[in-house]
Amino acid sequence: MRHRSTVWPCLRTTLAILLLLVATSAFPAERSADAGRRVVEAPTIIHSEGMTYSEYRANQAAMISRLVGAVPASAMHPSVRIDLTREEVAGVERAPRVSGTPLQIGLVKAVNPRLDVDGLQVGTGAGGPRRGPAATATPTADGGFAWAVPVVSAGAGAVRVHIESMSLPAGAELYFYSRMGEAFGPYRNAGPNGNGDFWTDTVFGTEGILQVHVAGPGRSADLGRIALSVTEVGVIMPRFAGGFTPEVGVCGNADCIVDTQCDNSSQGNTLENAVAKMEWSQGAFIYTCTGGLLTDTNPSQNNFFLTANHCLSKNNTAQNVQFYWKFKTTGCNGTCPNNTGWPYKTMGATVSATGKRGDFTLLHLNADPPAGSVTLGWTSAPIANTNGAALHRVSNPDFGPQVYSQHAVDTAVGTCGGWPRGNWIYSRDTVGAIDGGSSGSPIVNASVQVVGQLSGTCGGNASAVCESGPGEANATVDGAFAAYFATVQPILAP
Repeated sequence: MRHRSTVWPCLRTTLAILLLLVATSAFPAERSADAGRRVVEAPTIIHSEGMTYSEYRANQAAMISRLVGAVPASAMHPSVRIDLTREEVAGVERAPRVSGTPLQIGLVKAVNPRLDVDGLQVGTGAGGPRRGPAATATPTADGGFAWAVPVVSAGAGAVRVHIESMSLPAGAELYFYSRMGEAFGPYRNAGPNGNGDFWTDTVFGTEGILQVHVAGPGRSADLGRIALSVTEVGVIMPRFAGGFTPEVGVCGNADCIVDTQCDNSSQGNTLENAVAKMEWSQGAFIYTCTGGLLTDTNPSQNNFFLTANHCLSKNNTAQNVQFYWKFKTTGCNGTCPNNTGWPYKTMGATVSATGKRGDFTLLHLNADPPAGSVTLGWTSAPIANTNGAALHRVSNPDFGPQVYSQHAVDTAVGTCGGWPRGNWIYSRDTVGAIDGGSSGSPIVNASVQVVGQLSGTCGGNASAVCESGPGEANATVDGAFAAYFATVQPILAP
């Protein structure tokens, strides 16, 4: 059994990143491999677009300032309530963890009866005129109108809402926010997917509020054209959300897991700014995996993000992925999530390429990651048969904060069916470990170049988190970037 690392953090700066950039200055570059094949490489780059965390929180605060109080509690539509049984909660929190599958962290439940809004009319509150249970809008101070409904699930760790058939006229906007301090939107027209069907962002806590605003001066004709349906609610279990309030949480990782804040390697410091944990709704469940930003030279797109095919592979799933950036503890083995309060989140992506060979999915993000994020360099040089090669990873197991692990390629360990060596990289954990939710996390070489992403664990006791070290029962397995590079090269480096 390996023990927790005792490396303590020191002052972190961008120096480590800059040093790595000097070492990998060509973009992209080709060199000759020993076997004669041409190796294509790209460097790690600091991402300048996007908002800073302060700008992100200021934007949310401004939204909440506009939203709170626009619809008095007495004028809100009666709450949409989603109840979970103890058996349902236990079924998710205690579900067996199967290698090569995404981790379940929540449930999707139908709203019964569903809430359909087909036009609004002006009212004065709960007693105002209605054409249906959700049909009364409240006048606002700017001469417009607003309508709101709380979505509540007692004991939830976080909630999100499935909207269908949304059609909003110009000047009308939908928001989803919590009284605790998070706000998302506006969702306009037919929603972010253009077809009226989408999932909102996720808010932590037991309640989120859906609120429609029509900018003043509002017209009754605009109210009559507002349509949307609330059909499902996604509920993340409290065991994974940690009973979330800012700077408070439950990490609950195994003893062999190493907090990134306890590591001060240059590779780990760089990876922290490239990796995001993912959360999405699919069918009856909410799932989580990890992924990371990749450098590209595509003149028409940027913001590419690598994860595993077994996590997601279709656009209708990628559209509702919530990305949690730089989600880490307050300090070495500190509280969750990070010391700046609410996490920085973005929503949505499209699938640029995916494949079962090498178990990869390359996403194109719908929104910029935070300013100062890092896009990871990569290399097409194969490493699966380079015994002892040192590899590094940052991931978000258990829907928790970032953790660090180091691995050594092992060419002697036995393979698992469907994961042949070469298309996959087999390694032993030398520092830290991975767990459910780490799937899809990029693995990099000493130069912080991506060489693959996590598929899972192979061995006689694959559910044992702390038994993938040298001489132990299991091996850690990553899909090999070199094996599928020909598929992603036209996208990343056309």
